[in-house]
Amino acid sequence: MKLQTKLIIAFIAIVLLMGISQSFFLQSSIKSTFQSYLNQYNFGFMERMEQELELFYEETGSWENVQGLYFENSSMDGQGHGMMMRGMMMNMAMANADLLLIDMRGRVIADTAGTRIGMSGIDFTGNQKDVIVNGEKKGTLVLYQHELQNLEKEFLRSSNTAILISGLIVSVMAVLFSILIARKISNPLRILMNGIKRIACGEKVSEVNISTKDEFFELGTAFNEMSNKLLRNEEIRQALVADVAHELRTPLSILQGKLESIQEGAIQPSEEIVLELTDEVYRLNRLVSDLQQLSLAEAGKLPLHKQSVNVRQLVGRICSHLQWLADEKEITLRYDRIPNDFVLQIDADRMTQVLVNLIGNALRHTPNKGQVEVSGQENRDSFLLEISDFGQGIPGDALPFIFERFYKRDPSRTRNEGEGGTGLGLSIAKGFVEAHGGTINVESEVNKGTVFTIILPKEEFKEQ
Repeated sequence: MKLQTKLIIAFIAIVLLMGISQSFFLQSSIKSTFQSYLNQYNFGFMERMEQELELFYEETGSWENVQGLYFENSSMDGQGHGMMMRGMMMNMAMANADLLLIDMRGRVIADTAGTRIGMSGIDFTGNQKDVIVNGEKKGTLVLYQHELQNLEKEFLRSSNTAILISGLIVSVMAVLFSILIARKISNPLRILMNGIKRIACGEKVSEVNISTKDEFFELGTAFNEMSNKLLRNEEIRQALVADVAHELRTPLSILQGKLESIQEGAIQPSEEIVLELTDEVYRLNRLVSDLQQLSLAEAGKLPLHKQSVNVRQLVGRICSHLQWLADEKEITLRYDRIPNDFVLQIDADRMTQVLVNLIGNALRHTPNKGQVEVSGQENRDSFLLEISDFGQGIPGDALPFIFERFYKRDPSRTRNEGEGGTGLGLSIAKGFVEAHGGTINVESEVNKGTVFTIILPKEEFKEQ
């Protein structure tokens, strides 16, 4: 069953349950309230009748003619005209009840219904009030309630009918609104499901558009980010395959050509030729080794042989090995702003490879008579290394991709130009730093220089 159908059924069930519950409650409440109103209304007349009867007995000294004067509408004489009229009004105002007057012997001497006069020994249930004259009880007034009559029943039926009709109207409206709400809720999910199915089929999916500003909008935004990352990863995978194939093709072509020439006798396997073939084998071996180390680093499985290494001594040793390149270009290579009393627990070989790559790149991209500086700083919870140059810089559109495998801002650049031979130097540097629990960032501005920042968590080092 689809989500939209489930939501519609759920909304309808809730509305019907609420409507039925409210209908029963209202019916019970109306009937109870109406009955209570009748009781209070009749009880008020009973109290007034009591006062009239007390006055009547006080004036006459007996209950003679009380039935005709106060409990019947048909009797009238000149002497009791005013009292009779009051009695008629009382009787006309009584609703769904009878008034009975019982004397001291328990005999009915007056009855608005006229059917119980003369009866005695009857157990009457209802409200009772004693008729007291001059401090003495002269009789008892009883209010005898009837079942609801046609008028009252018609009122209750009308109320129930109104409740039922209004409930049906509200239910129909609720069903219509539930359909609209269910569609509004399920439409974003339908859009997302279509996008997911297209991705599962291998199609390229453009961004889905969720117009609602709620959790579905956030879900759509997350889906778009996922889709873009998948597309980007697929592009990277394809580029990786193409780059690896290209990097392998060149040395393999050289090896194949030279070996075929030797087999055909076109060239002699001299020491120079053997050295050229060995260089290409080394190049292949380096490419495979770099890819293997990078894969291990990205998978978090790179083996690290940590040992205590003085930061300044490590940087000084690397800079001394690269001093020839700085001298060749008359570049000032500084590393005197590194604290001399800090020891990192690191894999010296891995971090050496990282720093050689970064410092070497800085020297290669710094113009003659420029400056490259390596500095260090202790923060509250980390140790920071910065490699700064004042060279040509990196364009802003290239910065997000420089740590990707085989990324080349200029596709026409040969593998012997720029950053080493394989194009994996920065990717490996990033992987090695992250394997140590750190991060590597870059900031650059065209024609002003570049700063690579390595941040290692403080638990990775200790004071000497």
